[in-house]
Amino acid sequence: MNVITYFSNNKHNLSINSRTLAMNYVLNEHITAKDFLEVIYSVDAKQKIVLYHALDMLVERHIDYLNTALDLYLQKALNETHESNKRCVSRTLFHQLKNNKNIYDKSQKKQIIQTMFDWIILPSAVATRVNAINILYFLVDEEIWIKDHLIALIEQNLLLQEPSFLSRGRKILKLLHKQKS
Repeated sequence: MNVITYFSNNKHNLSINSRTLAMNYVLNEHITAKDFLEVIYSVDAKQKIVLYHALDMLVERHIDYLNTALDLYLQKALNETHESNKRCVSRTLFHQLKNNKNIYDKSQKKQIIQTMFDWIILPSAVATRVNAINILYFLVDEEIWIKDHLIALIEQNLLLQEPSFLSRGRKILKLLHKQKS
């Protein structure tokens, strides 16, 4: 059975068990990152969300899974508009960069930086924004202006944001100010 047919016919859901089954299918069938990304963009919108969650889980556990398809992943993922998918993308990038800040090349990092600032500034779910500030912290040394912009953006939003953003924002600010000294 072809991979697209499998994921189109076997409707997975967002339960941990179902996402684990999807992840295990990908691993057991040795589905490449490129092929899995094709599947994600071939199924209906509801399954796309589920498969993005499965990919997030997969990368968290198998950090190198996307390494052979980083350009394709960024091309697709950074253009996501659905909040649940954006959250998964930001979590995946967070895990990758936490593990290896040099996984992406300079051009790719530039795309990530631009998108993360957009996701913080434009209305996005709090989990996406929290992950975005962490990602930008990991990439703060890529461009001289990032640190000052990130500090200003966090400080500007401290009074307006949810508790999880406030907590992470304060933590990142403390780290950034420590670096600045």
